Amino acid sequence: MWSKQVGYFKDYHCLIPDLPEHGKSINEGNISIKDSASHIAELIEKHANGGKANLVGHSLGAKITVELLSIRPELISHAVIASALCRPIPFMKLSHKPFVYRLTISMLKSKWVASLAVKQFKFPDKALEENCLKEFQELTSDALYRIYNELYQNLKLPQGLGKVNVPTLVIAGEKESKAMRQSVIDIVNTIPNSEGILMKKGLHTYPWVLHENFNKTIEQWINDKQVANDFIIHLPNTVSIPYG
Repeated sequence: MWSKQVGYFKDYHCLIPDLPEHGKSINEGNISIKDSASHIAELIEKHANGGKANLVGHSLGAKITVELLSIRPELISHAVIASALCRPIPFMKLSHKPFVYRLTISMLKSKWVASLAVKQFKFPDKALEENCLKEFQELTSDALYRIYNELYQNLKLPQGLGKVNVPTLVIAGEKESKAMRQSVIDIVNTIPNSEGILMKKGLHTYPWVLHENFNKTIEQWINDKQVANDFIIHLPNTVSIPYG
């Protein structure tokens, strides 16, 4: 999913790990937000220039970014938290059942259903579509349940974020759920040195669908420039999301 970022940030030293139960790490044990944060901390210590990194995480990766900020902020120069859900979505409790994930995986075994599902992601090139199809075929219902269970069991923000002074940009798509957009406010109200924005016209897929806008925003943030583009909406602190 990060191919459009790798090309754009070609002058940077980019490290892009596959999380457990994802991609080439699909057999590297069960997914865990806390364990993944510890592993990425080790990766930064061993391989990042100067032992610090600009950290960018999306969705589950954004939750791991939040966790890493809470336990090892000294490793992070700048953080970008993109779509980290911190509030329950309606019907989430009802739908988060093992049989739902078994049914989902059973349906994805159909090439027609899998192809239709991949189209919803609106990947910018065929290679990403084919890779997603391949991962759908390898995904098990148990793994899918564990992935969503990590999100569901870690909706609350971790302790210690109020003392973090890392410059942190918090993003959601303008067209994402109200819970996701309100999560931006929750995080910004917790991390002192942070700013919240919405990506105009953005769904959850904005890192690759709106990659030019997303990349430009990241570049501005990690270079300590004002994030001021006509494709973003700045959010004030301590407000409720007024729409949707």
